[in-house]
Amino acid sequence: MTATKQRLDLLTEIQATPEEYIPELLNFVRLFRQSMLTKQTSINTWDNAINQINKIDQNQENITQLFESWAELDDENEQKETLKIIESLENVSI
Repeated sequence: MTATKQRLDLLTEIQATPEEYIPELLNFVRLFRQSMLTKQTSINTWDNAINQINKIDQNQENITQLFESWAELDDENEQKETLKIIESLENVSI
């Protein structure tokens, strides 16, 4: 069933609704629409949270690799320079 056909069916049902029930039907439709918007917002928020977690996991892996390579450096000055870079990054604490 196409969206246009469904919309026509909905309008037919609304037109068949007795006049005294129209206020309740209107409230129902508004509540339904709001619940769908809220549901979509919740889904989007959840997706964003999962994406953030995935970014954190990737950053954690990058930091681990950085520390491993840092530990292999022979030169103390290179280690200090690397530490300065790490400390300058946002949302990273050591």
